[in-house]
Amino acid sequence: MAQFLLITTLLSIAALIATGVIGVVAAPGHYAQHIFFALATVVLGLFSQSMTMFFFIGTGKEIKDAANQDAAVVQRTKAFKAKVFPAATYAMLAIMITFIMGGGVASGKTPRWLHLTLSVATLLLYARAYWVQLQAMMENASLMEEYLKE
Repeated sequence: MAQFLLITTLLSIAALIATGVIGVVAAPGHYAQHIFFALATVVLGLFSQSMTMFFFIGTGKEIKDAANQDAAVVQRTKAFKAKVFPAATYAMLAIMITFIMGGGVASGKTPRWLHLTLSVATLLLYARAYWVQLQAMMENASLMEEYLKE
């Protein structure tokens, strides 16, 4: 499951890049393609981050229960959740704001440079979230191996 979630985050990053390229090179009559790609990217991006957060909630509970609420184990699970949750939340907020501002560009109410800047920021936040999640998944896997052997 962890590999699947990391792959969905990588796919989100690839989709952000593809959507950005489509938006930059789209001719005025072909903006609909950019909008459809953006919609799919937002759905994938929100799915990847929210499911990653649920993964850590679920596995953290299982690990803590298997370790009989050992204080050191509880602290380790809290420590990597404290890194993953903000990174995932900021990535999700950025992708939603970027999408909404894209609607502003389509209506002429938002400058293109703002949407482009938000797009780059979103890409960077997803890359950061991926890196943080990769590190946390490795630590989580070691705890799962130690406490959830079956």
